[in-house]
Amino acid sequence: MNISLPGDDYLPSTDGAVTSIRAYAKEYRKLGHRVYIPCPEYPDLVNTSQLYKDEEPDIIRYKSHKAPFPPKYRLTFTWQTKIDWKYMNLDIIHSQSPFPLGYHGITWARKLGIPIINTYHTLYPEYINTYMNIKWLKRPLSWITKLFSRWVLNKGDMVISPSPQMKDALIKYGVTVPIEVMPTGIDLDKFDNPDGGSFRKKYNISKDEKMLLCMCRLGREKNINFLIDAMPLILKNIPNARLVISGEGVAKQELEDQVEKLGIADKVLILKFLNHRDWVDAYAAEDLFVFGSKTETQGLVLLEAMYFYKPVVCIGEMGVIDMLEGFEKQTGGFLTKDDVNDFANKVNLVLTDKALYDKKASEAHARAMEMSSENIAKKMLGIYDKVIDENKRKKAEKK
Repeated sequence: MNISLPGDDYLPSTDGAVTSIRAYAKEYRKLGHRVYIPCPEYPDLVNTSQLYKDEEPDIIRYKSHKAPFPPKYRLTFTWQTKIDWKYMNLDIIHSQSPFPLGYHGITWARKLGIPIINTYHTLYPEYINTYMNIKWLKRPLSWITKLFSRWVLNKGDMVISPSPQMKDALIKYGVTVPIEVMPTGIDLDKFDNPDGGSFRKKYNISKDEKMLLCMCRLGREKNINFLIDAMPLILKNIPNARLVISGEGVAKQELEDQVEKLGIADKVLILKFLNHRDWVDAYAAEDLFVFGSKTETQGLVLLEAMYFYKPVVCIGEMGVIDMLEGFEKQTGGFLTKDDVNDFANKVNLVLTDKALYDKKASEAHARAMEMSSENIAKKMLGIYDKVIDENKRKKAEKK
């Protein structure tokens, strides 16, 4: 079939939504489907034209402008780029955003008489609470965002939620169309020839150090400051622990200042986004993956770490709960309270009990294998077939 995955965020930007779009597109193409990805241009990224070029087929770039917040997002004014989607001969549109380009997909679905599915990747009201500095505006803007999300999502035929927790939030928003829970799988082909020793040598991390890894965008919503606050407590029991943070974002300077203030600069290493080789090697090099975000729709980085037989410790909120199969199972790691003492205790527990560590490591890998992008993509295509059939049935009834 011919599929369109429009969204207001794509390469060279990097986040969970982009990872999700790429994973689905890759698996669909492997199965013989054609995938179009309408997405924004990024003209303001430094040297983008020299550093990044689209290598995937059927990437359709729209003129865009920088959004007021969050800083990484682009606003796409679709009328500035005249593209007629009729030439794609689409069977279904799967929008990845409620904003201009994603909504543009809804408009085209209605023009073409084909079904439209929406994935809600991000808790946008939480972003407003994080990035809006004018306090009195936070509550009304959060409320407006919920209303807007409900309005857009109810225009589609179905909503895809990455986690049960996100589904619950959308129901509270007032979304009434069917909601299917479908997490994004991880692309196992990316994890080629890992060399943890090489990573440790390159970044001067000794074999004796217990490496705690966090890889994500350095945005305030990722709550990385929580991990840094927990480090002095972790170091009391595990003095050879070292936290490695990899990413770029608006909070980077704040995090570096926090590390200096706590006097743990020798125990926290903040790196930029890693290239593919170092990225794979980092997962192999770590002893434990740690994560402080409380707004994740799923937390793909957890699954990536788990594939390498690495346990995870994370705050038990939103989508990460489902990644570890809930508080009862806590498969492959531990879900903690939003409390640095509880977090530090769980890190200490898993790193000082070898039998427990090995058990959690085996669970982690098995869970990651269940969630491969190949398996998840096949399930999503099954949903597409059902929605397309339902659309045809409704059309036939109107005749």
